[in-house]
Amino acid sequence: MDAAAAEQLQEQLLRDCLRKQLDEFHMLASIFCSPGELHVDDYSFVDNIGAYINGETGRLNAKLDYQLNLPLLEEQRVQIRIELPHLYPGLEIPCFVVRSACFPRDQERMITQRIEEYIEREVLDSSEPYVFQVVSWIQDNFVELTKFHEPLKVSEEGGSAKSASVIFERLWIYSHHLKSKTKRQTILKTAKDLDLTGFSRPGKPAIICVEGRQQDTQELWRTIRPMKWQKIQVKLAETELVEGGLEAIAGKRRFSGFREELLTEVDDENDEEVPMSMSLFMKFLDRHDCGYIRKEIFGFEQAENDL
Repeated sequence: MDAAAAEQLQEQLLRDCLRKQLDEFHMLASIFCSPGELHVDDYSFVDNIGAYINGETGRLNAKLDYQLNLPLLEEQRVQIRIELPHLYPGLEIPCFVVRSACFPRDQERMITQRIEEYIEREVLDSSEPYVFQVVSWIQDNFVELTKFHEPLKVSEEGGSAKSASVIFERLWIYSHHLKSKTKRQTILKTAKDLDLTGFSRPGKPAIICVEGRQQDTQELWRTIRPMKWQKIQVKLAETELVEGGLEAIAGKRRFSGFREELLTEVDDENDEEVPMSMSLFMKFLDRHDCGYIRKEIFGFEQAENDL
C-alpha cells in the first residue's frame, strides 16, 4: 500500500469515528433531555465536527467533550465529564471524570480507575460507541463506587512524616483564553482540594500559577490539560527538594490560598471579556516576588505600560 492510499484509509477511519461520536452524542441528548442534564461548553465544536465529516472544512478545532449532570446523590447532582479522542471508538478510549462536592480528589481518581478497568473488562466491541454503556454502569454502581475510597491514614510514628523529603513545585500555566465557567470552577475546586496556593487569571490571556507538592501540582495539570483549550502550556516549572515535609513547603509558598485575580481597571459583569491591565499584573507579581516570570510569559523583563 502506498503512502497516499494509507493516508486515505486513515482519513476515512477518522471520519467514521467522528460520525459515530456525533450519532452517540445526539442519542445521549435525547435520553438526558431534562434541563441541565447534558451540558456542552461550546456547541460550535459540535458543528465543526459535523462540517469536517461532510467535507465542509479540513480543520478540526477540538475534541468532542460534554458533561452529564445526574442526580446520583440525594439533593445533589454528580458531574460526569466525558472527553472523546478523535479515534474513539476503535483505536482510542474516552476519558471519564466523575466529580462531586461530597468526595475528595483522591476518591475521584479511584472512580476514574474503576471506570477504566470496567471498559477494559466489559466492553466487548470497541469499534462501536459505548459511552452510554459506561454511564449506565456508573448509575447502577455509583454507591459501590463511592465506597471504594479509603481515607488517608495519619502516621503514628512521631515525626516521620514531618521529616520526609518533599519536592516543592510552582507551575506557571499559560492559555490563549479562559472563559468557561466549568473550567474556572474546576480549577478553583481542584486547587482547593489539593491544598495548592496561587492564582488564576480568567479572560484573554489566561494565566494560572499553582504551588505546593509536585504530585499535587502535576495532578492539577493532568486534570485541566485534557479539557478543551485553544492553546495551553506550562511556561515554567520551578522545583526544589525540601527537607522537613509539608511544614517546610509552607515556607516556600509565595501566595496565600488560591483565588481568581481579574487584574482589571474596571468592574464588569462580563469580567472574562475585560482586558487585563498589564501594569496591575506586574505590580501583583512584584508583591509576590514573582516579577521574573514576566520574561517567561511575555518576553520582556521590565514592567511596561498597559497593553
